[in-house]
Amino acid sequence: MKCIDVLPGVKIADNGRISIMFGCPPEIIKTLQVLDISFPDYIVIPDTIYKYGVVQNSTEFPLYYFVFELQNCFKKKLGIIGDLESVSNNIELLKLTLMGPSLDNYREIGSNRFYNQLYKEARYLSLKNEDGEECAIKDFVDTYVFDDNGTIQIEDITIKHENDNVYSINGIEIDINFYEPQRPPYTLRTNYTPNVPFKFGVDILGGGSGFTPRQPCSALLLNYNSEFMLIDCVPYLDHSLNARGISKQQVGALFLSHIHDDHCNMYPLLEMNDRVKFLGTKEIYWMALRKLALQTNGNPEYFDSFFDFVELEPYKENDFYGMSIIPHYTVHSIPTIGATFKMKDREIIKRLCFVGDNKSLENIAQMVDEGIVSEKKYQYLERVYSRRFDILFPDGGMGLLHGDPVDSLNSKSDSVVFMHLEKLPAKFDATFSLAQVGKRYNLIESNQHMYHAFTVQTIQLIQQAFPNISYNWITAIMNDVRFIGYNIDDIILKQGEERRGAIYIILSGRCRVKQHDGEILKEIALKEVGDFIGEMAIIKNNDHRTASVVAETPVILCQFDEKLFYHFLEENNLVESTKNMWIQRSELDTFLPFSDFSDSLNEEISRASVRRKIEPGFVIIREGDNSTSFYIVVKGLFSVEIDGEKINVLKKGDIFGEFGSISELMRTATVTSLEESIVLEIPKNEINRIIESTPALNFFIHRLLKKRADSINWTKNKK
Repeated sequence: MKCIDVLPGVKIADNGRISIMFGCPPEIIKTLQVLDISFPDYIVIPDTIYKYGVVQNSTEFPLYYFVFELQNCFKKKLGIIGDLESVSNNIELLKLTLMGPSLDNYREIGSNRFYNQLYKEARYLSLKNEDGEECAIKDFVDTYVFDDNGTIQIEDITIKHENDNVYSINGIEIDINFYEPQRPPYTLRTNYTPNVPFKFGVDILGGGSGFTPRQPCSALLLNYNSEFMLIDCVPYLDHSLNARGISKQQVGALFLSHIHDDHCNMYPLLEMNDRVKFLGTKEIYWMALRKLALQTNGNPEYFDSFFDFVELEPYKENDFYGMSIIPHYTVHSIPTIGATFKMKDREIIKRLCFVGDNKSLENIAQMVDEGIVSEKKYQYLERVYSRRFDILFPDGGMGLLHGDPVDSLNSKSDSVVFMHLEKLPAKFDATFSLAQVGKRYNLIESNQHMYHAFTVQTIQLIQQAFPNISYNWITAIMNDVRFIGYNIDDIILKQGEERRGAIYIILSGRCRVKQHDGEILKEIALKEVGDFIGEMAIIKNNDHRTASVVAETPVILCQFDEKLFYHFLEENNLVESTKNMWIQRSELDTFLPFSDFSDSLNEEISRASVRRKIEPGFVIIREGDNSTSFYIVVKGLFSVEIDGEKINVLKKGDIFGEFGSISELMRTATVTSLEESIVLEIPKNEINRIIESTPALNFFIHRLLKKRADSINWTKNKK
């Protein structure tokens, strides 16, 4: 039995007859192709099903590859291994993404005149056996669940679940715990200089399919009024955006065409500072929430709290902050939409059309003849391919479920840019273009608009940091601002240099804060959109910079006068509170999960908290009480007891009190300090306000509540 290291968190065990892959992040097929590693017979779903912004149970495209590309359909089945909950949810997810909603699902979603048609098309396009009967997931997949002893037997191979993400095969250890981010297998063509957003235009995040090894999947980043909307959500979203010089926190909206894995990897949106607006139809929103829940062993209703759903009415103009969106349904294996996006430039209307995954017109015409697709729907799609747009983004993937470049030969559009395609057929090279990562298409550009947009953004960020700032102070600060761009790897501030009278707010991109202690260089913080740079030097009256700030991506900063900023703090009696907030934020930055949160979130937590010194032996929470505060351990140790039995010791970085403050339950345990300690105490109303508005903290607390509840139930059942 040989063990192959594929990438962090993924290993393959192979004895020459059977191969078993442990871990399954997105784009794993592409990684295996690039590394020339044979596809496995079995996939083990790990215990850690999401890490570093990436889910680890993405079996959807591996199944498609196994069944269709390797032509195993009706010959052999893909084996999926794991615990009962993960395997059951994974099978439900495969069923949803392969077959779409059932009639019962549609009734649950609500009434809609399009649902019968969508269901009818999906049944027609579903995979059939030789008797013409629709296949079920069990026809393609065999499932294996670890028994009570953590063991599975496959032929002469014994797989033992030894510990979290640790397994053994016939006594050989397979450890897939990992401590560095996974990376996509393709090049993202990183920008080195800042991209100023357009008033209306697009950046290409990818143009390939789920099977093209050296191309990211198809998605666009729509620029509208200097805001950003994702059109589909690619795997490794953070990497894709950072390559364009965009921080994930700059994305305010998502238009989702459908939930296939090459278009819908929404987990990173759970780690946002602000709720994202989800634009789509009801059934696609329902499917997206259900997919998130099945991927994370969660609850669909819970994930509704992470998004502001903007329902789009198909074939109608839907206004979205001055932009018109006209969605249309395509013909695909599950419900899928595309849309036309329109904005006005003085008296001229600019139009961009994203077709969405769609069968070829020839195939759709055949479905019309068979009574599957309506003539009206076919005519609409035919007009999409033939009318004039400033840019048309059609599906050129060909094959059973995708479009044919021939469909666009009669297009009157100024530019036709194909998606879902690795390479254009030679006969179209001088006719059409490919959606290649890093390309930009500008429909409306205005320098005056850009300056106005940056000004508005800066004002919003200052007001977010200082909610009670007066109009006079906003005017004074903004009177002398400059907007500055830095290239990737540029040094913005240098450790040891004198202050130069300026502080900054990040408007676009990400920076790293690094500090040299005389022996080694340490990375001490990540700065993103909305974070201040250099403000504490003047607050603490340091003449020299105590750390360096380096542009991790291309960045755009707003620079303003530090003395004026300090005068604002003085006049409003904010110097000490800002200094204390900075100290508490700096403490939070030193441990998980807060070191993964943005400065702006940690600042909000710091402002809402009271720092308390706790003497040894003090009972801060008593089991059965109705107290409601939420606590973060900054220093010291605390004992946790249930029914007099010690079950845990809390240390620096741990959180407690969440049941009383968030779940509105009586205290489930007694928490006692073991030594002199320091905590940050946050009132119930404040922590709930922050959680409700911040997906990143919301999701962390959700996971913590589930873990603590499981632990409490296990302790009580043991008795």
